[in-house]
Amino acid sequence: MQRRQFCQGAFALGAIALSGCQGSANGGLTVHLLRKSLPPQLIRRFRQQSRVALRLRLQETPQALAHLLAVGNLGTGVLSLGDAWLAEAIRQRQIAPIPKRLIQTKVDWAEPWQSFLQFISKEDVLWGLPYRWGATVLIYRRDFFAELGWEPRDWHALWHPAVQGHYSLLNTPREVIGLTLKSLGLSYNAPPTHPQLRERLSQLRQGCRFFSSDAYLQPLMLGSTQLAVGWSTDVLPLLKQDPQTYAAIFPASGTALWADLWVCGQEPDRAALDWLNYWWQPEVAEQLSQFSNAPSPLVGNLTDTLFHRYIPLAAPTALAQSEVLLPLDMATQKTYSALWQEIFLTRF
Repeated sequence: MQRRQFCQGAFALGAIALSGCQGSANGGLTVHLLRKSLPPQLIRRFRQQSRVALRLRLQETPQALAHLLAVGNLGTGVLSLGDAWLAEAIRQRQIAPIPKRLIQTKVDWAEPWQSFLQFISKEDVLWGLPYRWGATVLIYRRDFFAELGWEPRDWHALWHPAVQGHYSLLNTPREVIGLTLKSLGLSYNAPPTHPQLRERLSQLRQGCRFFSSDAYLQPLMLGSTQLAVGWSTDVLPLLKQDPQTYAAIFPASGTALWADLWVCGQEPDRAALDWLNYWWQPEVAEQLSQFSNAPSPLVGNLTDTLFHRYIPLAAPTALAQSEVLLPLDMATQKTYSALWQEIFLTRF
């Protein structure tokens, strides 16, 4: 499943997600979102509390949601949009800003969300409301590293001689070049101009056994690879299924974060506001974080969440050092494309 082209949560919505509600006091609301991305009990609670006639339209991939937004008329509905598509949606005027005065919970988040909030915030409006997030992580087979006598703790593990030919990478330039910049002590959002970057990427390419953004867990399960770069929402179900075989870590120097946001095609009406404010209620945010594979950014303490339980933060500073990937300017995009073509595609 693609994330920067991906994403899926843990709980199926089931039949309840497709059914509507009769006798709504506030009128109807159509919400477009990913299948299996929200706990069904929280959907039921919203219906009971709001009396909104809720119509959920489920899509399989973030790309499908972005395409729906680009070609369709969202009207009074709400759509879940991945952060990777937000800048383009703003440029193309596919979404409308949401007045901050209509949102009940104060937007006051610490790092690593400050730069992202600055991006989505404009004076007295927000371009979207982030309601869940995930991270790029390292997942590995315990037995392989037990024989080596050490376990991966940071990105530097990918360049260790013992794992050459045993790992997979995401087939996504922004993630791979970004983690390489991070391994050099730079920001994911730094320009790709470090003098050691090209050599470091070449070494990463030579040691990589497999590239994929949607099938990287299968080789790990078969034992063809022993270590993989992956997205937390993909990795968590496998860890819960077989924690004796697999482990995952949140790289100690920080990693890339992604966020899904609720966006609107026009200023939200009362039904849409009920939905937006519901997911920013502290209690709902806590339960979303406990019962799905993508916690709410409103939850600062991850100790009790599934995310923290299965993918431990390697150090107290790991999350604070992580970053949401911000939009690249055109020149930097061209540099990324050139590096990817030269190093990862030409020789692969």
